Amino acid sequence: MALKHIYLIPHGDELIDLPDAQSREMATSIAGIAGEDDSDVLVIVSPHNLRLERNISVIKTEYIRLNYRLKTGIIRGTFRVERQLANQITEKTPKITQGAYFITSSGSNSVFPMDFGTGIPLHFFKKREIVSLGQARLENRKELVNFGASLYHVLSEYPRTVSLIISADQAHTHSENGPYGYAPEARLYDEMVVDIMKKNRFSLISTIPEEFISRGKPDSFWNMLILEGILEESGLHVEFDYYYVAEYFGMLLAHSFP
Repeated sequence: MALKHIYLIPHGDELIDLPDAQSREMATSIAGIAGEDDSDVLVIVSPHNLRLERNISVIKTEYIRLNYRLKTGIIRGTFRVERQLANQITEKTPKITQGAYFITSSGSNSVFPMDFGTGIPLHFFKKREIVSLGQARLENRKELVNFGASLYHVLSEYPRTVSLIISADQAHTHSENGPYGYAPEARLYDEMVVDIMKKNRFSLISTIPEEFISRGKPDSFWNMLILEGILEESGLHVEFDYYYVAEYFGMLLAHSFP
């Protein structure tokens, strides 16, 4: 079949709590795009999933369960893992991919807890089988670009339709009132990412200066290196949809088009 769609979706609580007009506009944009998705399986890469020092984790329990409390309530859900695709990702991508199995005492109904970086984007999609991947913050950027290229081929060759969600918030040092303080590199990092999106020059992700990353503190960068590899290998493009700064961190939405 084919990789049908690619989404770059943020995961701030604001997208569900909706404290202001910008969060409502972002949430409406995500819901509109996600509501049209009819793929069989969703693959999502989250920076808040199981993180391994030198590997990308692929969760292979039978289910992944969400139970996440926000200011305005709790979002819950249980999702079946598409284990055949999860196995193919670990077998057919570079060796930085590491499968992770967690077995319950009952044996057959193994469950892994879902992180908010996975759960908040999935909240906008119709429920279906998923594959959940973690993030690897490797120093060698090319390793993650190469992983993205390999992941594209695995997803494209899979016999069912797949959509890929890159869960990512942008720089986290936009405000002195935030938990990471203020750094001018936050604005510079986000401006560069937005410009890359608008001009479809994704090969420039690899060239973002390390100072912008270390001081801007995005959780997006490593997942976007994976996205860079996918786009370079596939010839697909992503379309910029919306960006704003929620208190101290940037949130950006984009999606692929033919």
